[in-house]
Amino acid sequence: MAKIKESDYLHSASRVKSIEKHMLTRERAEKMIDAKTMEDAIRVLDDCYYGYLNEITDFENYDNLLIEEHKKTYDFIKSIAPDPEHFNIFLYPYDYHNLKVLMKNEYLNKDETDILVDTGTIDLNVLRHSLKERKFSELTENMGKALNEIIEDFPKTKDPQLIDIVLDRYCFDEMLKAAEKTGNKFITDYVKMQIDSINIKTYVRLKKMNKSWDFFSKVFLHGGTIHEHIFIRNYDEPFEKFGELLLAYGFKDVFLEGTEALTETGKYTKLEKLLDNKLMQHVKSAKYVPPYGIETLAGYLIAKDNEIKIARIILAGKTAGISPELIRERVRETYV
Repeated sequence: MAKIKESDYLHSASRVKSIEKHMLTRERAEKMIDAKTMEDAIRVLDDCYYGYLNEITDFENYDNLLIEEHKKTYDFIKSIAPDPEHFNIFLYPYDYHNLKVLMKNEYLNKDETDILVDTGTIDLNVLRHSLKERKFSELTENMGKALNEIIEDFPKTKDPQLIDIVLDRYCFDEMLKAAEKTGNKFITDYVKMQIDSINIKTYVRLKKMNKSWDFFSKVFLHGGTIHEHIFIRNYDEPFEKFGELLLAYGFKDVFLEGTEALTETGKYTKLEKLLDNKLMQHVKSAKYVPPYGIETLAGYLIAKDNEIKIARIILAGKTAGISPELIRERVRETYV
């Protein structure tokens, strides 16, 4: 994979810039939240050029609309990018999600094929066939290693968590390696921030569950800026003290505000939202520096994922009859 030159992306970045104005703004999100009916809420997405709106008859069944928008976004970026393979970084989580589902279906006698997604880098039929035949040559090296590890270890432990732990570890390792191969700081920093964010959430959850530090060590994702020993050495410290240590990594304020809300409410919602918003603040920098590099395409791609997540939070909340105030608390920061 060749390293990226900014000049390669002048044309494609210009095309992305021209459609950013159609994205879900905070104002549009507020209109969705305050809409009186599901139909009115979904109609707001018409301003964002979501497809198939005229074909929807059951407005409670909105998931296909969001799935199609996700697929359309990736197809668009891959069609205009000089080197589409650079954007596999953002698709690997969907491959690994599918592998989790398929492995759990096999080992736990489940049937959750309805939650498989077709937006990964590898066709679902290829994944199924590879697992059935135990031949992984059509998968990435990391995927093959992860599956072989699970196949070897699961029969010994019978622990369903093993599937998630192993696949998550190899997924983020693959994402980070791919990011570093691009030679692009924005993309590499984004993946590292994702890893840090996940490790912080895991640290908080396991401490609240009174899990030991050695269990945390098993699920810790390597590759972020916050090294494992920072968590382990301070595992028994109160959140307030640990938060001070995160100042050097830029997570202090988010961590302290999020864990304070957790202590008061018993809910992780605020911490998760703040961490997502911190990632989005990094992504927003793609709009300005440099103005026409791969950052523009990568930023748009990540931002559309976030936009679809926001739309899903709002629509799911309205379907469940949750008040606008509570929905508003859960909605993430928008890109535009």
